[in-house]
Amino acid sequence: MNINIENVMNSLELMGMGMSAIFLVIIVIYASVSIMLKFTAQNK
Repeated sequence: MNINIENVMNSLELMGMGMSAIFLVIIVIYASVSIMLKFTAQNK
């Protein structure tokens, strides 16, 4: 079994980019929901 270290590093880089993109999307969704709740909340 021959393991090419260049392919391993490329796959780890791609995995890191995907995980950071998912994290960024979660942060954007959380911020937008928080802003919408703040502006649409009824005054008590």
